[in-house]
Amino acid sequence: MSNWVKGSDHKDANVFEEIELSTALMIKLADALSLRFDQGCEQNDLDVAIHLYREVLKRRPLAYTRSHCLINLANALKIRLDEGGRQHDLDEAVPLFRKALQLPLFRPYYRPVLLNNLASVLLTKFKQRGQKADVDEAISLYRQALKSFRPFDPERVVPINNLAAALVARSEHGGQRKDFDEAISLHKQALGLRLPPHPERCDSLYNLADAMFTRFKFDGEIQSVDLDEAISVHRQALELRSPPHSKRSDSLINLAVAVSLRFDQRGQQSDIDEVISLRRQVLELQPSPHPDRYRSLASLATELVTRVKQTGKITDLDEALCLHREALELLPQLHPERSTCLGNVANTLSTRFEQGGQETDLDQAISMYRQALQLRPSPHTGRSDTIHNIAAELAIRFEHGGRLVDLDEAISLQREILELQPSLHPDRYMSLGNLASSLGARFMQTGQKIDLDEAIFLDKKALELVPPPHPHKALYLNNLANELMRRFEQGGQKADLDDAISMHKQALQLRLPPHPDRSISLSNLAAVLFRRAELEGHQIDLDEAIRLNREALQLRPLPHPDRYMSLTNLASGLSARFRKIGQRTDIDEAISLTRQALGLQSPHHSGRSNIYTALGKFLIYAHHDDPDSLENALSSFAAATQCPSQSPSSRLRAAKTWIYFADKYQHISAIDAYGVALQILPQVAALSFDVQSRQEALTAGSDGLARNAARCAIRSGNLGRAIEFLEAGRSIFWSQVLSLRSSIDQISKIAPLLADNLRDIAIALELGSHRDRSSEISNNLKKLSLDQDAFRLNRLNEKWEKAIDDARNLEGFEDFLRPARLSSLQSAASDHPIVLLVANDDGSHCLIMTLTCIHHIPLTVLRTDVLEGLVYLVQVAAGQIQISRSAIEKTQRNVLEHLREQRGLRVKDDLGSSDDIFRFVLRILWKLIVKPIISFLDFKKLGEMAILQWCPTGAFTFLPIHAAGCYHDYGDQVAIESASDYFISTYIPTIGTLLAHRSAPSAQNFKMMAIVQSAELPSTKKELEHIQKHVPSTSLIKFGVPGADASVEAVASRLPDASIVHFACHGKQDHTKPLNSGLTLQDGLLKISRIMKEKIPSGTLAFLCACETAMGDHKLPDEAMSLGASFLFSGFHRVVATMW
Repeated sequence: MSNWVKGSDHKDANVFEEIELSTALMIKLADALSLRFDQGCEQNDLDVAIHLYREVLKRRPLAYTRSHCLINLANALKIRLDEGGRQHDLDEAVPLFRKALQLPLFRPYYRPVLLNNLASVLLTKFKQRGQKADVDEAISLYRQALKSFRPFDPERVVPINNLAAALVARSEHGGQRKDFDEAISLHKQALGLRLPPHPERCDSLYNLADAMFTRFKFDGEIQSVDLDEAISVHRQALELRSPPHSKRSDSLINLAVAVSLRFDQRGQQSDIDEVISLRRQVLELQPSPHPDRYRSLASLATELVTRVKQTGKITDLDEALCLHREALELLPQLHPERSTCLGNVANTLSTRFEQGGQETDLDQAISMYRQALQLRPSPHTGRSDTIHNIAAELAIRFEHGGRLVDLDEAISLQREILELQPSLHPDRYMSLGNLASSLGARFMQTGQKIDLDEAIFLDKKALELVPPPHPHKALYLNNLANELMRRFEQGGQKADLDDAISMHKQALQLRLPPHPDRSISLSNLAAVLFRRAELEGHQIDLDEAIRLNREALQLRPLPHPDRYMSLTNLASGLSARFRKIGQRTDIDEAISLTRQALGLQSPHHSGRSNIYTALGKFLIYAHHDDPDSLENALSSFAAATQCPSQSPSSRLRAAKTWIYFADKYQHISAIDAYGVALQILPQVAALSFDVQSRQEALTAGSDGLARNAARCAIRSGNLGRAIEFLEAGRSIFWSQVLSLRSSIDQISKIAPLLADNLRDIAIALELGSHRDRSSEISNNLKKLSLDQDAFRLNRLNEKWEKAIDDARNLEGFEDFLRPARLSSLQSAASDHPIVLLVANDDGSHCLIMTLTCIHHIPLTVLRTDVLEGLVYLVQVAAGQIQISRSAIEKTQRNVLEHLREQRGLRVKDDLGSSDDIFRFVLRILWKLIVKPIISFLDFKKLGEMAILQWCPTGAFTFLPIHAAGCYHDYGDQVAIESASDYFISTYIPTIGTLLAHRSAPSAQNFKMMAIVQSAELPSTKKELEHIQKHVPSTSLIKFGVPGADASVEAVASRLPDASIVHFACHGKQDHTKPLNSGLTLQDGLLKISRIMKEKIPSGTLAFLCACETAMGDHKLPDEAMSLGASFLFSGFHRVVATMW
């Protein structure tokens, strides 16, 4: 037993010796691999060494061996981390270094090295994860390591540099300025330990200069001496690296970077010239095939582009483009820097475009950026930058070309950037601001308030992310102020104007001379002060605005791209002052400045229309009694309407200005101005918009335009043109809808491919027009989807317009989808005369159109205000408005005052009841409108009843013309004389509805649909019973009865099958959103917006036994926004509906 024990002990000893030998060999191999990695940088050597050290530690070696392996494993992990290792290397290295420091060291002098290495890993961790505790501990460890060295020990330089680097890192991430100060002090100590001719003195000079450079960027102009001193130190380093020093190019680059920043801050020509000289020297030191030559080519090119922006020297720009292209050629397709070089070429092309280049430059720039984006797939760190650049260039192309699709794509890309950035991303404020600016631009293009609301929301978010003293705070104050002004101009509160002024003043204070963006703040503050001066008449505001604009103009010398803006802004202020105090030199200077501004713009510039309009106004202000100046002014207005890159809403504003002055001076061009305005009007409510946006766009700019155009034509004696104007400028909303449903069968016979294209586009546009654009402002992802839809639909709208132009080039289709001409319109009166009632502010008109003639009856006394008084009384009598008796009497007196002055009309003064009010209104309508028409048409009481087709406009739309007559004051209301004694009345919203319904629907497959609301309206059951007596059950579709609920979708889906529909239910006109007006069914409203989705090929009659179905929208009386009209335009030939 004892021998076996002894033998066993001996065997264990041998195994132990073998293990120790194996461990020692593993350590020696790991050490050798680590050493070989230091010399050859073979990654596999380092990976195997790390594996061996881990295996040794698993064997629990003796203390000395354990200490050796812990330290070497930690160091190896640190090295791999520095070489771009993985996150778990970082997490493993930190505790290893901590354990190594806790072990007794057999080499005590090695402790400072361990302190340094642990601090280095913690600093890396801080830079990656941002935990302040890590950098604080790193600084503490570096201080401990530094204490291990004597004051004048040359080895002290390394821990000094490390401590300084950690202090700078903490300062850059929210630390205090004292960290920068200490870091610079430490670098000066290190420099003192490396006196000339120390071979590493240049490194210390660089560290010192870099720390000063960083403190300058932190403090800005507060510590501008740092930048100058950093440049001085870089110059010293360069002197120590005279040719042919191997690192001379490094010093040249460092000096160039610092001097370039000083140029950015101060704009001194000598600085940018020196930077370019330094970059040329670097390039000479890196001839082909030097691996960094492409970088030096790109850097020199970038500085040349910078100089171009100051000097306008085009030769620099051409050289820069050549250099960037040479750099691109040096890089293979899969080179990681190729995308950067593509971006450089794109940026240079964009700059050349801004300096007066061709549109092809901008197109190529966008193409280059798109190529760069393909090389930066997600999750490439530079992807968001490239997307930003594409969006910026698209926004520029939109500004110069006016294509909405460019702006839509820019917005979609900017939303994509936000999705790529986490909420705490350091550049998120910039992305929010860029998106807000683009949304603001789109609002100015389309007038959709949803964009303006979101722009303000985003600008506020961006401003929250740039607290003082953030260098971009002024920019976001400026942006938010601009959006608030836009809201103010759209009917916002006075507080918006006051806030905008306050924000622009704050921004100006943050952009003291020589800030490069000071001119922007000067211009913007001047603009809001000018607006306040217009509103409140304060001369001090106007004078201050002029002073600020003059200062801005001085800061924008040629060839500054925004000089034209300062010229026009100053001109506007001077013109306003001339109108206020009459100083002739002001208006003369305003005209001169505006002409200069026009000379600086390309023909396609988006601001050109506004400048033409301004010039026209100034010429009239200066020479209103000079016929030649008036001609020039009106020519300017005409030119403003023809600028192709301007938005339809802007061109419409220009046309309205032309109209105003042409009308005022009774100029012959007034009728042309109206014609242009009516041509533009449909574009304001483009087919790419959803239906709600179209309706809102028309609310903002269409009401009264067609009526005023007709008045102008009537005054000129052109009654036919008046009717054409009325037809072209009314019911635009419905005309747009119907254009997508127009028959193209005739085109199919001669151009089948074109017909197919028109049909496909029309289907896609109609489907898109019913999309729901509602979403929360903060839901960026949902809005990204909506904007992508908008982009697609705007492209389709462009294709639609192109296809229509192609169709009009076909023989016989020159007027395809144009407003009908008089000859066609007059044919609609072949069976029955059409009476158009034209409401105007200075007196209305009646046009009676028959197949052979047009007769005009002036209704001078019936001005718009009189008509609105009558409408008001009708609403009171019908119970739509509850008012006091005194208010009724006041309205009556106002109406009578105008009527008695003109015609001496006798009416009852005391309106004691609703019946009295109706009699009062109907008698006026009889005497002033209906009776003169009867006289002209020679209608007789006896004999066959004629049919009269009323086409009312404006306030006439809300008056019961068909019931006009003289009724007994008391009794049973038997008429003494009324319209119904002479003719049968029908109403049409436009003449075009008669032309569209000329062919009778097929009598085959006759179906009648009856919808009753029997639960709430029991009498509707009787209506249904009567219908059932006359319509066979096989032809009757019933809803609202047992087994057939009257749900919205069930009823709507059967409308196309019906020849006749009969609704017996409640109706509701929505005065806020007319498209939400509807018929009340079991589960909700059958709204106009839902009815219009259906195409009803066989509809003959829609009988709407419901309230308010012919009421319409008081804000848009000429757009026929009623339930009855929706059935008519959807396909029914006749509609019976109620006015209240």
